Amino acid sequence: MTKKMIKTAAVIFAAVLMMCGCSTKNDTKEDTSSAAINAEKAANITAEELLADISQDNLDGRLSKGDGKYDANAAKFYGTGFANILDGAILYNENGGYADEVSAVKFDEGIDGQELLKERLESRTATFRDYRPEEVSKLESAKIISLGDFDILIISDDADTIEKQLKDKLS
Repeated sequence: MTKKMIKTAAVIFAAVLMMCGCSTKNDTKEDTSSAAINAEKAANITAEELLADISQDNLDGRLSKGDGKYDANAAKFYGTGFANILDGAILYNENGGYADEVSAVKFDEGIDGQELLKERLESRTATFRDYRPEEVSKLESAKIISLGDFDILIISDDADTIEKQLKDKLS
């Protein structure tokens, strides 16, 4: 009789452990599905949508892939063939008096977008060094980041705020 009770207790104990294990597994699935939704959201957003809510005084111009002006100049902006730009958008100062810019570009596989944006930044710095030296500090503190599939260049006095807005949009 004691052997039977020990076996029964062991079976009950094993069943309780299995139920606890299942409970934890379900919580993990919820977390994973939430992360999957965020990853899917980041993969499906366009550059134009990503930059849509960014607004600052010196960023009054907007162009994105599909706009004739963007399509005609993107290869020059980023130093690569237009076929290598899968999606892109740029916020800039229309008058050209300020260095402010936010570029979000999804480059084709095998293209080093970070390097291309670094070259873009160097070019802008060289231009503004002679044209408007007071803008150079903004260029020297610019950010080049990668978010989702996008490589992003942020030139602004408020680059940290813009970076946070972009990260929030993709999470």
